[in-house]
Amino acid sequence: MLAWGGVLSVLLPLVVWTLLLWLGWTLIFCSQPRAVVAAATGAPADVWQRIYFIGYNLFTLGMGDFVPRGAIFEILTDLCCASGFLLFGAAIAYLVPIISAATYKRQIGAYIWALGASPTEIILRAWNGTDCAAIQPHLVALAPMLLGLSENHFTYPVLHFFRSARRSAATGANVAMLDEALTIMECGLSEEHRPNLSSFAPIRAAINQYILTLRPILSFAPDEGLPTVPSLQALREAGLPVVDDATFGRAVAGQVERRALLRKLARVEGWTWEAIWPSDPVL
Repeated sequence: MLAWGGVLSVLLPLVVWTLLLWLGWTLIFCSQPRAVVAAATGAPADVWQRIYFIGYNLFTLGMGDFVPRGAIFEILTDLCCASGFLLFGAAIAYLVPIISAATYKRQIGAYIWALGASPTEIILRAWNGTDCAAIQPHLVALAPMLLGLSENHFTYPVLHFFRSARRSAATGANVAMLDEALTIMECGLSEEHRPNLSSFAPIRAAINQYILTLRPILSFAPDEGLPTVPSLQALREAGLPVVDDATFGRAVAGQVERRALLRKLARVEGWTWEAIWPSDPVL
């Protein structure tokens, strides 16, 4: 149902505006008995024929089997056609960038998913035997993409309601997953194998900006408590040099609020925290 939210939030207002415009013009042309007449016979149109007349003028079909009678209603017919042209022209001009922004949003989610289906997998794929420097080019590419997405959310607030039914394209959940991986690389790896924190600054700033942009929406997400401290056992078993759990727990404690917001970010898109840390990644 959430996946249809964006489409409905765009189409329903357009349908309502169209129906109200149609109703308004119909009432105007029903105000005078001979406002609309049959072109062939000159007989006054009934209510349904006037509704039909307004419809084909509003959608600029120009059938011509009914015509307005009198100068005032001829001018009003021109205005009816103009209002339909403006409505649908504006709708198309609005829908095209919205669809483009929604596609861009899914693209970012899919990019992050390509790095790994869980924070652990992201780290293992980036590990080169010494550090996780292999992920750096991807972080450099993702930072401006996330900043651009944040600006798209500012420009088109309806973009909040475009969510993916596929976990692999769920941008909010994947941003949270990437941030969890960054947290482990910063706090969980032993000191000599940790990345240069300055290299993570742009992507961290981009994620912060994204969270800040969506914070009004996140306030509506249910408060599910604090996320649990991630386990380092899988990385430890893979041979990566990680700190002990107590040291890691103390380091992660300083990011409690951030991780809680990231949990809500995934939640507003319909995903639980278990989807961020899956035992078996789900496509």
